[in-house]
Amino acid sequence: MNLRTAVLTLAVAVLAVACKKEFDSPPERTLPVGAVLTVAELRALFTGTPVHFDTDRSVYAVVTADEQNGNLYKNIYIQDHTGAIVMRLLNSGGLYQGDSIRIYLPGTVLGVYAGMMQLDSVDVDNNVVKQATQVAKAPELVTLAQITPAMQGRLVRIDGVEFPVAEIGQTYADATNQSTINRNLTDCSTSVLVRTSGYANFAGQQLPSGNGSFVGVVGQFNSDMQLFIRNVNEVQLFSIEDRCEPLPTLCDPTASVNESFATSVSNVNINLECWVNTPQAGDRVWRGYTITADNNMTAQATAYGSSNGSDIAWMITPVVNYVPGMALTFRSQRGFGVAGHDALAVFVSTDYNIFNLSSANWTALPAALANASTPDQVWVTSGSVDLGASLPAGYSGPFVIGFRYTGSAPSQTTNVRIDDVDIQ
Repeated sequence: MNLRTAVLTLAVAVLAVACKKEFDSPPERTLPVGAVLTVAELRALFTGTPVHFDTDRSVYAVVTADEQNGNLYKNIYIQDHTGAIVMRLLNSGGLYQGDSIRIYLPGTVLGVYAGMMQLDSVDVDNNVVKQATQVAKAPELVTLAQITPAMQGRLVRIDGVEFPVAEIGQTYADATNQSTINRNLTDCSTSVLVRTSGYANFAGQQLPSGNGSFVGVVGQFNSDMQLFIRNVNEVQLFSIEDRCEPLPTLCDPTASVNESFATSVSNVNINLECWVNTPQAGDRVWRGYTITADNNMTAQATAYGSSNGSDIAWMITPVVNYVPGMALTFRSQRGFGVAGHDALAVFVSTDYNIFNLSSANWTALPAALANASTPDQVWVTSGSVDLGASLPAGYSGPFVIGFRYTGSAPSQTTNVRIDDVDIQ
């Protein structure tokens, strides 16, 4: 029995050894290092024609801006103690803010696009070795005036800046049409463009209305210096009292409105006391327009000839104090109407404050409007629109009426006119 037990034990042991599989370890990925360059030395290699690397050279740097928020695509900004540069990737992904990396240069190309130096054709798998992660790189404190071509690619912080009043209430970009938009960042003496992709996860957010601190990376397109946001939470523009350009305020509420636009000027932006004429998307606003048949001045909005992805323009009445029985009347007309393009809508709001155009509560009013089935040059009377039916039950307080034009070139370009706006 002891012999049989010993033999059985030995057989089991042999079987166990025979079944044990040795897994091959993946080969350690290595790339040659070769001559090591700083970012400044890399940039200095460019003398006017693209540089194609084919010998062993490497650059060590830290990723300061990545693709995660959608504002950058296949573009990564890197920086060391000597300078910064943008890397254009062959494929998206794989590198993140805070990655300390070595870039193996063979196969990449150093060149310039529209004035911006870049390291192009970078393959993350074959040109990049991560050394560490979560390496913090502090932004360099500069002024807007210091943002010149010499600052290309650098991570910067600018204090005491704001968006101009003309852009307050608009969004960083056109999230609906995923169109890139440039906004202006200013200290009231110098301005630099803030360029935001329509694919950014903050594209539809409204611009902050205060003064404060802005962190971004520096880009360039031809003669324009640009800033790219890497994290919208690094845009800290909240101090209203510190603005160098004071914000406008709405006029005190009035008892009624009666406006014929007679004092407006043809083809000139309308600027009436206590009215607000502002774009929500694009840069189009309402302008004076003379109807030659009767020499009548009206307010007109159009997207004709626009280069914007979309144009949304608002004409907003002075603030009115509501009293029971108050009604709105006006008339509207189309010109060069495009089939199927309903460009005009009219709303009432009780919480609009100039800076919350896109986030205010707007209630559509059941007014008769010139629409896609209305012939050109034909006035449509709104009818008497009972405002109490669209305001909260029992409401008494201030409100505004907003006339909104929506269009886009080249296909949605109907001209819309309004006239004889009466609230009483």
